[in-house]
Amino acid sequence: MLASRQPIIASVRRDAWVEVDLGAIEHNIALIASWLKPGTKIMAVVKSDAYGHGAVGTAEVLAASGANWFGVASVDEGCQLRGASVKEPILLLSPCPSWALATAIESDLQLTVTSASQIKDIEEAALQTQKVASVHLKVDTGMHRLGVAPSRVPETLANLLDRPMIRLAGVFSHLAKADEAAMTARQNDCFQEILAKVRELGAVVDLAHLSSGDATRLFPETHHDMVRPGLILYGLEPRQVSPVVKPAMSVRGRINHMQDIEAGESVGYSQTWTAQRRSRIASIPIGYGDGIDRGLSNRISGLLHGMKVQQIGLISMDQMLFDITDVEEAQEGDVVTLIGADTGCHPGNIDRRWTAETTLYLSTWANLLDTVTYELCCRLRARMPRIYTRHITPSDLRQWDSEPGEGKL
Repeated sequence: MLASRQPIIASVRRDAWVEVDLGAIEHNIALIASWLKPGTKIMAVVKSDAYGHGAVGTAEVLAASGANWFGVASVDEGCQLRGASVKEPILLLSPCPSWALATAIESDLQLTVTSASQIKDIEEAALQTQKVASVHLKVDTGMHRLGVAPSRVPETLANLLDRPMIRLAGVFSHLAKADEAAMTARQNDCFQEILAKVRELGAVVDLAHLSSGDATRLFPETHHDMVRPGLILYGLEPRQVSPVVKPAMSVRGRINHMQDIEAGESVGYSQTWTAQRRSRIASIPIGYGDGIDRGLSNRISGLLHGMKVQQIGLISMDQMLFDITDVEEAQEGDVVTLIGADTGCHPGNIDRRWTAETTLYLSTWANLLDTVTYELCCRLRARMPRIYTRHITPSDLRQWDSEPGEGKL
């Protein structure tokens, strides 16, 4: 473990980490709540380990800041939250395999029904556990991925309501183009028609929910009883820097090796970068084993002491290299930022952290790779520890300068 001259809160286990600003998440969910009419609930979607931000690490602040529900993709994800003493209702947004239904019901996880064939298995598991299973009927309003077709809703609903060990807790659907008005309007109209039919058939619908983060911001008519923000909670949009929410994630690593090479010498596997001048190169212990796509090799920058430094050579499993020739003061133990705001700390200038002019965004990587930030932030959960912070003052940071620690501030 290398020491750092920079006042950075770092992992005590690795010289590479993901930093999550809980203050940004608090800001984002408060902003989302401001878009809603009174009484509308918020389901915070924390699947895939809260999009790589850490479901357990973020759940407490999400609940304290206005999340009434949590949404997960699997029984394991739901049980992880229950194990962390999360008391709020949790919905499995995907169908639960029959062999895991009893575990889900015992853990007070609410289930999604996407076809009539699942109902008998749910009833059997409820009888086994002697607990009533709460379910949400998912209907297909046009995305055609998961959900009961509108024409099959009456028979599916009749089958479901005929079973006393199953309680209908909600009806929901999923938007295919939540940032596009025309498609969203068609799906919302279809959803409202289905809700009217469900109620006509005698069902009581406690919660109707359709809206994702984009739709929550753009289309109030889709809010219904509850909204389901996901990526937007963490300050991200799929391919661009968000104009409204604050990114919570930073990715950082400390320099663990430096060396000088001569002009004409090449670096890394396959020797894909060659020095055009006498150069100083530095390594940080982050690679594709941590979820950094190898396709970013020779295409991205880092931030070091307020300056951009070019990543060079192929990204390997555990290391990546940077050309730090122009950062004369750099030394082993200094922090390179890959995503987020630069620490901005030259020795003796601790206050610069809060006036950093340079920030690197995950959306830049997404556009380079022709993908979306969803994929990239989820990948970053592989090996790097999560460090949870809130906005603190430079004087608070000084205690971390000589003895970095890990935890939640």
